[in-house]
Amino acid sequence: MTTGRFPKVGTEARIKELRSLVERDPLNVNQRFMLASSLEAAGRIAEAVKELEVAVEKGRRNLGVAHCNYAVALMKVNRPDAALRNFDLAIEIDPSNASFYLSNKAHALSQIGLHEKAKSIYSQILERKDLSKETQRIALKRLGEYGKK
Repeated sequence: MTTGRFPKVGTEARIKELRSLVERDPLNVNQRFMLASSLEAAGRIAEAVKELEVAVEKGRRNLGVAHCNYAVALMKVNRPDAALRNFDLAIEIDPSNASFYLSNKAHALSQIGLHEKAKSIYSQILERKDLSKETQRIALKRLGEYGKK
């Protein structure tokens, strides 16, 4: 049986390996992302959230992605207010990927029942010039789902 990307049996070994890498290079955000992903795969969501929080605090590169990943993790532990703040920080820090971050924020708003706000953001996304085809596909799909409700 697998959980996430790694077999359940090897997940603990992977976590140990990644912790070692993070200890040697604590500012490496990408290694922290991998550690958080492995922790989540092992069902250790609170630890994953903590690693993403450290990535946001200590990271020097990929901070927009760090804030977005942290926000997604915060949604999983029922902290929507903090999550929404981190989506906004991701947009502010890394405006070149704003459409992606806005899409994640809209999804989070939908999860907490703020469907009209989410719908508004999906509509805004479709008007943006920096829109990737994948983000466009997601926004159109979500708007279509709102039309069916």
